[in-house]
Amino acid sequence: MPLISLIAAISENRILSDSTKEHIHGGIPWNIPSDELYYRQKIRRHPVIIGRKSYSTFNKPIRNCTTIILTRDPNFQAFGCVVLHSLPEAIAWAKMSETEEIFIAGGGQIYTEAIKFADRLYLTIIEGNFVGDIYFPEFADFGKFIKEKKMQENGFQFKFVEIERRVNEVTSPPIIG
Repeated sequence: MPLISLIAAISENRILSDSTKEHIHGGIPWNIPSDELYYRQKIRRHPVIIGRKSYSTFNKPIRNCTTIILTRDPNFQAFGCVVLHSLPEAIAWAKMSETEEIFIAGGGQIYTEAIKFADRLYLTIIEGNFVGDIYFPEFADFGKFIKEKKMQENGFQFKFVEIERRVNEVTSPPIIG
């Protein structure tokens, strides 16, 4: 059974982005190239589930991954991607081809729905409290730290952390089919 992992960059106050800011980083208030590299290395060759709004910030399949886009729009299509309409359906689809790990990469609504299914979190936590309106969900159930690495880049202090859920606290998604 593959791990279900959420991967995100967040501030200390759990800000993911600001939907009122339309710019190259989709409202993300930091630019940290090593975080982008970390993200690409972790998800490489795994299925990645992402919401349509988050997908629209780059508008192409994620390189070296199976990109699964979640949307409520029954007419939405994206070349080179799998388009599905519920998180349990996306997880079930990903499990058909993956034995190690499935990644969920946002946005805010998807993380909120997915946190109950997650086994592991890969977080880049940027030091400081930022202004925004899209938050990563509370993750108090995750207390088993696997790795932590502190870094600094572009004027930002941050750390990469890998955290697992405490034993026996994961909720399995319903079976589809």
